[in-house]
Amino acid sequence: MAIPLSPGLRAPVEQIFRTVLKSALLNNSNPTFAPSPPEPKIGVRRVLPPYLGEMGYEVRLHLARVEPWLRNGWKILARRPEFYPPGTAIHSAEFFKACDTILASYKAVGSFGSIYIGPYEFGEIDLKPQFKEAFGQISLSLTDIDKVFRQAIVEIELRSLFMEWLDHEGRPLTDWDRDALSFQNGTMGNTEYRLAESLRPSYLPAAYETPIEPIEPHVGFQVRNVANAYYQPRNSDLDWMGETAKAIGAHLGLPVIAYGHQDGCLIPEGFTTTWDDTRGTEGHLARELGYLKSCRVMLAPDSGWTDLMAWLGVPVLLEMLAVSTVFEGLRDTFEPRIALVDRAAPLGPQVDAILAATHSLPATDERKQGTAKAMFPWEP
Repeated sequence: MAIPLSPGLRAPVEQIFRTVLKSALLNNSNPTFAPSPPEPKIGVRRVLPPYLGEMGYEVRLHLARVEPWLRNGWKILARRPEFYPPGTAIHSAEFFKACDTILASYKAVGSFGSIYIGPYEFGEIDLKPQFKEAFGQISLSLTDIDKVFRQAIVEIELRSLFMEWLDHEGRPLTDWDRDALSFQNGTMGNTEYRLAESLRPSYLPAAYETPIEPIEPHVGFQVRNVANAYYQPRNSDLDWMGETAKAIGAHLGLPVIAYGHQDGCLIPEGFTTTWDDTRGTEGHLARELGYLKSCRVMLAPDSGWTDLMAWLGVPVLLEMLAVSTVFEGLRDTFEPRIALVDRAAPLGPQVDAILAATHSLPATDERKQGTAKAMFPWEP
């Protein structure tokens, strides 16, 4: 019986194409090479390039992975410095604006814990091996190289931006640099591994531990409203979220607060909100982290907001769940309390159940069971 090629094969095949394309682009552009500058443009030495993925995987994987580097004197560029130990993260609006311009130019996004250009399976791969004694030859073909070509350009431009801002005389290139500025996770085979794991940071955010604006115990909710068409199916039903949050608050005898900001969320009318038009984004995340210390239960969208709740220990009732096992990777390390609202059942008992639970998830990942892992010895 001929066993189909592993889905994990696509990632190294695409990497080969990217490497060859980048070599061709290097030869065509004939760049001028120069020594590193004495000091970096960012103004601080030994700074790591940023995590460019979405918030959920920043919480469930990235923060714990970068901790050893930060304990050894490195700092990191970060979109959300409030998530990092005080004094270890740097935010540069100019740098991230340049990053976002590069990503948007080639239709790349921060997703699945890395940078990503969809779709997963783009172009048919044909592989023809030939082995004879000590001789080996493999012929590879890809019917459409548009995705890998754009990936190659994005890697070149992001790494050039890294060199412009973070390089300095005496700074080594590290595995972190390569991984952060590469398409590590652009195929289904790799994504399945990424979905299955998590690492919990050894700390909690300082703004959560010591709220800058303490607030009374409450019920929270967030209304997701992402503009990118790929993510819109998981956007929230504003009316349902508002009415359900009010029902939870009435059941518990607690006030209701709407969380979120204008970039990716709807700010509902008629509710107390964490968003303040007069202050804008300045201090918004730190303020929300402080509020969350008093949040007794969160009505959450199917998004990275739920990963953040798992880190902070806030019980979650989910509005929807597009992929039943998406939070399964949190099970052993974060021990979250997450349940999907059953809209056909009374709400009160569901609220009581999630508050009483010590550990709850909506589904179990079948890939952890049976023979699902049996092909591992043959994976790339």
